[in-house]
Amino acid sequence: MVAIYPRQSIDKKDSMSIEQQIAQCVSLCERNGWAYKVYDKDRGYSGKNMKRPSFTEMMCDVHAGKIDKILCYKLDRISRNISDFSNLLVDLQEHHCEFVSISESFDTSSPIGRAMVYICMVFAQMERENTSQRVHDNYYYRAVQGFWGGGVAPYGYRLKRTQHEGKTHTILEPDENTAPIVQLIYSEYIKPSGSVSTVLHLLNQELRIPSRNGKDWTSRVLVDILSRPLYAPNDMTMYNYLKAAGANISESPMLYDGSLSVDLYGIKDAPFQKHKRSRGIENMYCNISYHKSIINSDIWVAVQHKHRNMIRVPARTGTGRNSVFTGLMVCGKCHTRVSWTNSRGTDGYYICSSRKNRGWYSCDAAVMPKKKYDPIILSAIMAHYADPKTREYVRLANPTSQNTAADSKKKNLLLSRIAEIDNQIERLISSLAEASDVSIKYIDERIGVLDKKRAEANRAVLDMDANAFQHNAAASAIARIAEIIDNIPELLTSNDFNNIRDTVRLLVKKITFNGDNDLDIEYTV
Repeated sequence: MVAIYPRQSIDKKDSMSIEQQIAQCVSLCERNGWAYKVYDKDRGYSGKNMKRPSFTEMMCDVHAGKIDKILCYKLDRISRNISDFSNLLVDLQEHHCEFVSISESFDTSSPIGRAMVYICMVFAQMERENTSQRVHDNYYYRAVQGFWGGGVAPYGYRLKRTQHEGKTHTILEPDENTAPIVQLIYSEYIKPSGSVSTVLHLLNQELRIPSRNGKDWTSRVLVDILSRPLYAPNDMTMYNYLKAAGANISESPMLYDGSLSVDLYGIKDAPFQKHKRSRGIENMYCNISYHKSIINSDIWVAVQHKHRNMIRVPARTGTGRNSVFTGLMVCGKCHTRVSWTNSRGTDGYYICSSRKNRGWYSCDAAVMPKKKYDPIILSAIMAHYADPKTREYVRLANPTSQNTAADSKKKNLLLSRIAEIDNQIERLISSLAEASDVSIKYIDERIGVLDKKRAEANRAVLDMDANAFQHNAAASAIARIAEIIDNIPELLTSNDFNNIRDTVRLLVKKITFNGDNDLDIEYTV
């Protein structure tokens, strides 16, 4: 029996439709009196690989000995990859099945036919790779020009077509329905008690706001939103942060006036296999993008500092509402996380995550009954914040100061130094046009030295901002503790799980289980 295989990845005016391909093949079969079966369910599938339902069904019939000839209109309907096609021909030969292409008049039953098939496949693969390269180049061209490179719009935005110099391009514009949710995510995360877990709980449990796909939000999606600079404006705050972080910024800082936004995309010719969210920022380009920002740059940078300095605790499903201490507990023996585990007929136990996930031999820390330790921890917290020394410290703390005068002066000096270096680099670049070959060498070396000094100064500014953020976060936490310190016992003994959890996270930094009924609590104050 003859297998007729048509395929069309996309409808085009100048392409042969699946129906036309079938008609051509059927006509040949009828002229030769061949019985045939049509495998025509691969409409819309690409020829870059052979993972297609009808093709798989056809090959199963070939292996079962039901097919002795595969007939198609053109050989690239089968595959555009020469390696895949070569393996296919070997497979067909082993099962005594021939391949015939109508338009190229190739028949693999003869040696010359097989040779011509290989030659044509080389050109088919070259065409596919050239098309892929054109798409790749167009993406980077659009990104460099400040337009949206391609793909689905980031959450909070929608795609908009616009005219620029007589050509139609795609840009982003804030979506009135989802942009406020992005703002909510940032504002909740930046709170002293905010974390990825608390924002997840707010969106999924309290507000019941669905994600883009209509399902619950995940930590990966939230971290992606909290990390993307395209939500912030193109001002000097963003310029200095991204430059210090190592991003390759192509435009002059004079263009960072806050009127538009920025975007990061992977270095064009780098052979990365990982998704761009897994690459370091030093392997990314930064360009000004033609869209309006959603988030203030100070908030965006503060979120990055908080995310960098936080202890990374993956969001966990199912146990988050079983203990108000989830995320704060650490094993004192192996220093991994302590998690809650269920136990029928009890309130559950706290157990070292290493022991739980890798086996008892990885850590000998004993399990700790939740029913026993929860009251002990809560009592210790209440006693600590009832201590006159703690209360006096909270009362006298100054939560308003951000930086000392010395810090502000040092930061201003660093920013002035950065601006001075930028001017020196600009002058050296301008002098390259009239420089001799010998001079170019030394100018290039000098630019390299200046750029290194600029990166060091930027890094120092970034570290100062991170320290200022930590100070502000601590000051904000102290201010909040001062507001509730008289009501801590009432808050910790209420029946509101969320209220107790948020209060504990405000008052406590870490709880270490050392074994033998011994635990250490590190308090915020």
